[in-house]
Amino acid sequence: MTQVGTDFIRALEEHRAAVLADRAPDPHPIPRRLMLSWIHHDNMLEGRLFQTAEIVAAMDDRDDEFDKYLHPLLSEIRRYRDAILFVQAQANEGPDSVSLGALKTIHKMLTPDAKDRGGLYRRNSPVHRDYYQRICTADKVPYSLRKLFEFIEEECELACDPVAFAADVHHRLMVIYPFRRNPGTTARLFTNLLLMSRGYPPVIVPAHQRREYYDALCRPDAEPLTEVFRDAVGVFLERSNEVGLTAL
Repeated sequence: MTQVGTDFIRALEEHRAAVLADRAPDPHPIPRRLMLSWIHHDNMLEGRLFQTAEIVAAMDDRDDEFDKYLHPLLSEIRRYRDAILFVQAQANEGPDSVSLGALKTIHKMLTPDAKDRGGLYRRNSPVHRDYYQRICTADKVPYSLRKLFEFIEEECELACDPVAFAADVHHRLMVIYPFRRNPGTTARLFTNLLLMSRGYPPVIVPAHQRREYYDALCRPDAEPLTEVFRDAVGVFLERSNEVGLTAL
């Protein structure tokens, strides 16, 4: 793994200090352009292509401009937007918001159909899936999640590099693979809750790094995923500086 530079850590901590100093009882609105980008890129990692016009229409509740067969897609976009807003609101409460309950709530919001068991653990090990990393057996999910949250509680505040720690948590969570549907989007939103609750920027992996992201999940440790995360955070910090963004 490439040694993390002091400039990167300094930029992270400067962003964190600005966010925490600006934190209010109610979170600031997420800039529209950021919301559009977040929805587009994170869903592209799942192979779901949401056009900009579709995202805008969904956010503005302009479903009547589209054929009825597209209305479920617009509802899906709104569910993802609402999950982002939930993550932001929870993060605004601080580190105590990072909980198993929050993880389950994110999954329920993304997976509302009862047959998809929103917030309930998978009962078997899926064969056909988009993710090909090693996953634990279904009976190990509750124990593995308990150990993961113990790890977060014990180690998070001691981590010298919060992005590397978040990558490690994300890698472990994807090995646990708690849910059958929407495991990746749920895990990425939860990982961003972990970061944002402490004032750090979210990791929004761009669509063009989809292969690198999937390959990193298949590696035995989180070092390659850390590099993917650092790239994404670096871009976020650069653009935040350009527009003076401290809303997150």
